[in-house]
Amino acid sequence: MDEHGVRTRELLRDGVSWRTVYGQKLHRPFFGMRCATEPAGHIALCRAAAVILPAEALFSHRSAAVIHGMPLPGWAEPEEVEISVFEPTRPPRVRGIVSHQLTPDEHRWAVVDGLRVIAAQDTWAQLSTRLQVPDLVAIGDFLITGDEPYSQKPPLLTRADLEAAVRRHGRRRGVTTLRQALARIRYGSLSPQESRLRVALEDSGLPAPELNHVVRASDGDRVEAMIDLAYPAARVAIEYLGDHHRTDTSTYRNDIRRRERLVDSGWDVIFVTAADPFDDVALRVRRALHRSSTR
Repeated sequence: MDEHGVRTRELLRDGVSWRTVYGQKLHRPFFGMRCATEPAGHIALCRAAAVILPAEALFSHRSAAVIHGMPLPGWAEPEEVEISVFEPTRPPRVRGIVSHQLTPDEHRWAVVDGLRVIAAQDTWAQLSTRLQVPDLVAIGDFLITGDEPYSQKPPLLTRADLEAAVRRHGRRRGVTTLRQALARIRYGSLSPQESRLRVALEDSGLPAPELNHVVRASDGDRVEAMIDLAYPAARVAIEYLGDHHRTDTSTYRNDIRRRERLVDSGWDVIFVTAADPFDDVALRVRRALHRSSTR
């Protein structure tokens, strides 16, 4: 049996007994197919769905976001598989699969790890009907940045790709939100929470911080720290600490040493965790900027 599953009728055709096909040992993620193991994770569920989907079907919306590795907020992670077909093809009706019908000239598509999927820029555009500006900005930052500042590997998209997607989707629902998000997307953010925090600071009336600001030693060569969000002129540093900063001993110790180096260099360092409301963080930043202005 293929690792992603087989159509039920093919198992019966190949001589597998009814008792085995309809018994408890095989899993049935979707009607009309069986697999030996239960799909682990959403991408595995998409691969199982591909067994029964028509050849013209494309994974789209939140399923496409997962396949492209986009940082969806936890509440938006899909439980059902989302697919689309282009007009005039009628979308299939299968329990556990949400189907859409699209206009061909508004969307591009690609193959990612063997799965036919709506292209990343158009997937981002599709999400505008469900996500708000901060989450669309976080995804947009990811798409045009990736981990290039560390790895030098080019990101998935350029800003021009996102601009073209907005133009193609100009008459669709959610385009106003999409345009608002596009205006605020910036290259350089290395985590979705950094992006969301930046948007929250700007929404509170604070100036836009620099992203991943490099602080060098007095000799100008050695890098002392790379600050997530920074106001260099005021020497205010904002560091977002994800859970791995707390659970990984080496990371935790490096955080402390980095903070000490920055403080010794005259920086006011603000640590932020998932437990901190962004409104409170904005107030702390405002106070730090005020302290800097009165020195």
